[in-house]
Amino acid sequence: MKLPADIAQSFCLARPEPLAIGTAQGLIVMANPAWETFCREVLHLKPGGGGGDFLTRLPEDCRESWRTMIVNACRGEARAFTLRPPSPAGATADNDYRLCFASLPPLRAGDEPCWSLIVTRPKKTASALVADCALIQGVDAEHILAKEIADRQQAEVELQESRERLAQIIHGNSIATFVIDQRHRITHWNKALERLTGIKSAAMIGTSRQWQAFYDHERPTMADLILDQAPEEKIRQFYTDKYIRSQLLEDSFEVEDVFALNGTEKWLLFTAAPIKNGGGAIIGAVETLQDITRRKRMEQEILDYQTILENKVEERTLQLKTTYEQLLHAEKLSAVGKLAASIAHEFGNPIIGIRNFLKGIQKTTPFADDDAELLQLAINECQRVRDLIRNLQNFNRPTSGNMEPLDLHQAINDMLLFCKKSFRERRIVVKKKLAPNLPLINAVHDQIKQVILNCLNNAQEAMPDHGGTISLITEHKEQTVRLHIHDTGKGISESDMVYIFEPFFSTKPTVEGTGLGLSVSYGIMKHHQGKIEVSETSRHGTTFTLTFPAPHPNDKPARHGSTRHQGPKNHN
Repeated sequence: MKLPADIAQSFCLARPEPLAIGTAQGLIVMANPAWETFCREVLHLKPGGGGGDFLTRLPEDCRESWRTMIVNACRGEARAFTLRPPSPAGATADNDYRLCFASLPPLRAGDEPCWSLIVTRPKKTASALVADCALIQGVDAEHILAKEIADRQQAEVELQESRERLAQIIHGNSIATFVIDQRHRITHWNKALERLTGIKSAAMIGTSRQWQAFYDHERPTMADLILDQAPEEKIRQFYTDKYIRSQLLEDSFEVEDVFALNGTEKWLLFTAAPIKNGGGAIIGAVETLQDITRRKRMEQEILDYQTILENKVEERTLQLKTTYEQLLHAEKLSAVGKLAASIAHEFGNPIIGIRNFLKGIQKTTPFADDDAELLQLAINECQRVRDLIRNLQNFNRPTSGNMEPLDLHQAINDMLLFCKKSFRERRIVVKKKLAPNLPLINAVHDQIKQVILNCLNNAQEAMPDHGGTISLITEHKEQTVRLHIHDTGKGISESDMVYIFEPFFSTKPTVEGTGLGLSVSYGIMKHHQGKIEVSETSRHGTTFTLTFPAPHPNDKPARHGSTRHQGPKNHN
């Protein structure tokens, strides 16, 4: 039966495999583009070598075998052959091609029978190839064309269904996704990406403006770089050290970066991967984007908490170290106190003996006025040394905790005696303005003396190198007895004011202070139902005020025992 030339041409072009139709003399009368590619790349013929006098263009060593196959095909024999083209050493049967020759009826009246050749890879079995040849050889033109049309329609239906399924999967995905084709045009822009970027898919599909959603200037996205098979140096040019290779997908990359989307700064994790056809060629790329802002914020919070924790640990470690050093210092002070008390005890008896001996001489021996004055001065100095020794012993002795009437002026004078030498060396002048008839207060004597001494020491240490003045003022006011200790030192900074009564807080070097003086003083004053406070501070000096409750009116009145403490005095 005659096969019309137009039908044969349509059939030939419709086949995806390399296909050629020729005469018994080896002339190619019809061929599809795939046949030309096969002749050029596999048979290594020059361009156009797959047409015209095909046999004469073949190498001589294989020309006769091809001629035999053509003649047999024209006689009606549909057969399949294997062709192994020249290839590098070590090539396997995977490089083979399957050739199926079949006879065809004449294309035009008066022509001789023709032959057809279909070329496939080994995936198609020999029986399937023979079936294809039989289809070409034994079915009339109408049936061939009808089958091709039906196959193409079925393929198009399946392709459309596949595209619709893919679109549903992408658009229904909760992960923001877009897809680009070989020409970098957007084919899919799902609803999650619309919600993330605020840009509708209708404005993006069919365009190459995928960059517009993320950057303020035109530049390739990761999907564009993947599609172009860009080298890693170019990827690094756009994403520096923010990218890593995907552990799941080959030739894919992941990036974490921050973007301004819808006026909000967001962290995104995006992954770009190539889309390949059955032959492994890249025909597009897909990019997915996940909002990881919350995760990044949590990571930052964890880092912040970690930093805070490390700082706290470092701070507490420093405090423990400081406390340990202060305890060592306190133990040294305690040892010094015990040593001082021991020495005071050893010195006490001889001093009393010397004083009594001098008094005896004073009573029994007449002296000139100058000598008598010197003798009295020696007796007074012995008494002063004895008082100093007694104060050392009392200060080191554990507190009794018993509340007893205390002459505040006497306590002040006792503590000034301790400081007299250091005040003189530092050129500090002491001014006293003591209220007359100041009531006695109920107090634990050694504890209140400790408070006064702490305040005097702090005032001394606040003084500049050229010296200064410490003023001591007492008053009886509003059912209270008050002692104001004012210095002309550098004052207390505003930042330190909130910490001065906390344990171990000190502005002095570690070896010079324990940071316990004011803290202990605060506790003592509170125990006495009184208070200690900074009533005034500036760069010109500081005033500490000790406030004690005055005795109840029904209590037995107690007056200050010595008028020599009354009124303003200078002591240096």
